[in-house]
Amino acid sequence: MKLFCFPHAGGFSLYYGFLQKYEYRNIDRIFLFDYPRNSFKFSGAPTDFKQYTDAAVDYIRTNKAKGDPYMLFGHSMGAFIACEAALAMQNDFGDSPAGVVVSGQNPPYAVTQGKLREMPKDLYAFAKELGGVPQKILDNKKMCERLYRFAEADMKAVAAYQPTKTTPEKRLKCGMLLQGSDDMIVDPKFHNDWDKTFQNIFMDKVFDGGHFYFNNQSEQIAPLLDQYAGAMSREAH
Repeated sequence: MKLFCFPHAGGFSLYYGFLQKYEYRNIDRIFLFDYPRNSFKFSGAPTDFKQYTDAAVDYIRTNKAKGDPYMLFGHSMGAFIACEAALAMQNDFGDSPAGVVVSGQNPPYAVTQGKLREMPKDLYAFAKELGGVPQKILDNKKMCERLYRFAEADMKAVAAYQPTKTTPEKRLKCGMLLQGSDDMIVDPKFHNDWDKTFQNIFMDKVFDGGHFYFNNQSEQIAPLLDQYAGAMSREAH
């Protein structure tokens, strides 16, 4: 089973390097994706977000043969990318993932109800409140400015995100939900709407912590992903 991981707004693959340190039984390779932002064009239009999804789909198709079992993992903005890429792989290419892990995010349906439609007025303050930015980046002015530019572009794209509408029979087969108990992004009132994206929920796990709950509990995440991969592999056979 291959695992493809998609980072949060303003984030990079290095944030999820901890996932590669675990000795998996059911996952044979992990791909940590970086959005090719320098090749994107931003106008504040819905097509801006589609650039991220298209890049994710291209990356998946480049790194696996059709029919190879795989899963997707996305945190925050990456959760939307994972869901949209999974739907495209399933409905456009007939190559659906065994499972999708969504972390620190509301269901795509929530966006149709107005969630995440506005950019934070103070992106620095917003990022500081969320946490998750490594101190070595905060201490480097040039790196911080570069991160700000990427985060701003990402957030504008997310603000224009329009979820793919699916019929019940075209929902994704199975999802796993992860979040922090004090995540300021996740709105409990939309939690049950994950059934508009997934036919089944394998696990719904809440960790102590905020949006970047895994900073202090990273050793717990990989075993859960491995458990999920094993269950999906057995179900496929």
